[in-house]
Amino acid sequence: MQVCADTVIESNPADVDALLQCKVSGTEQTIDALLKEKIQTIGENIKIRRFQRFEGVVAAYIHAAGKIGVLVKFETSAEIAAKAEFKEYGKNIAMQIAAIIPQYLNEQSVPAEVVEHEKTILKEQIINDGKPAAIADKIVTGRLGKFFKEICLVDQAYVKDGDLSVQQYTDATGKELGGEIKIVDFVRFEKGEGIEKREDNFADEIASMIK
Repeated sequence: MQVCADTVIESNPADVDALLQCKVSGTEQTIDALLKEKIQTIGENIKIRRFQRFEGVVAAYIHAAGKIGVLVKFETSAEIAAKAEFKEYGKNIAMQIAAIIPQYLNEQSVPAEVVEHEKTILKEQIINDGKPAAIADKIVTGRLGKFFKEICLVDQAYVKDGDLSVQQYTDATGKELGGEIKIVDFVRFEKGEGIEKREDNFADEIASMIK
């Protein structure tokens, strides 16, 4: 609902629970009360699951009639941000995120436990392939680069030009526009993402029916 987005922009709630207690923009009604009213009117359960709020220079992209939504935050000058070329660049980055689904911004943002888990898997694979354990660590270091290129946005191949990484595309665009551009953060939401779907065991269901 647009009113929810407007309320997030104006009130900057810390989380969903705080948002529910916020007053709808321009009214005395809370988001929680409005939500319950809509549920009664429509007859369908509606739940606010998550939101993200960025301030500053932001690009937004909506794909497939709302199935996927992306926000990307940048650092750059006001002059560059106002240019049509930058807006096109921002849309391209958002589309990259929608299509390729990076998990992290860069190598530094990947949690240490994720890296260690990947190292363990790679080392086991290398040793199982018959390589000596003494050189496995060196091979792992090399293969980690490929891992980062898959999960980190700035290291990914730019989807519209595979000869460039996203970082190289960003640097080239900044230079072309007379300044610097830095990707600071992003969020990608997909409809239904994170909702555990009920999986029925058909045999158990039949068994329960004939008891």
